[in-house]
Amino acid sequence: MQVRARVRHEPDRSYAVLVDGPDGEVEVGRTGRTADLWALAQAGAARLFGDGLGADNLTLHVPQPPYGQDGQWVRIIAGENPDDPSESDDIGVLAQARWFGHEGAWFVTGIVLHVNRELIHHGAEISLLRDLYRWQDSAVRARFQ
Repeated sequence: MQVRARVRHEPDRSYAVLVDGPDGEVEVGRTGRTADLWALAQAGAARLFGDGLGADNLTLHVPQPPYGQDGQWVRIIAGENPDDPSESDDIGVLAQARWFGHEGAWFVTGIVLHVNRELIHHGAEISLLRDLYRWQDSAVRARFQ
């Protein structure tokens, strides 16, 4: 038996998990963390259909949230506590947000590009310093021969 579950995005940016039960769609729980969605759907399906339901018999659909657009530019911030935005630090990097529906999450592509550019930049600096050191060493040897 295949059981379908879906996520509904709430106005407060929390998530409601709904499972297709024998009598229609049933809300089995709410959470504020995307990491808890799968476990919540499994626990709700087990309550509705019994504990014998395996993970391979459950499909969870997470639609794109109504806030944000695929490909929009976002500013990256870092924070210890996601519930208190006053504690967050602005990293200052702009990046594009992409929606990955099968993962049910936004993926920010600019960070990968930024890290790649930084690696190339610092690698070039190291190579330049290496070449200058080799040139200096060969120039000193040529002067004393």
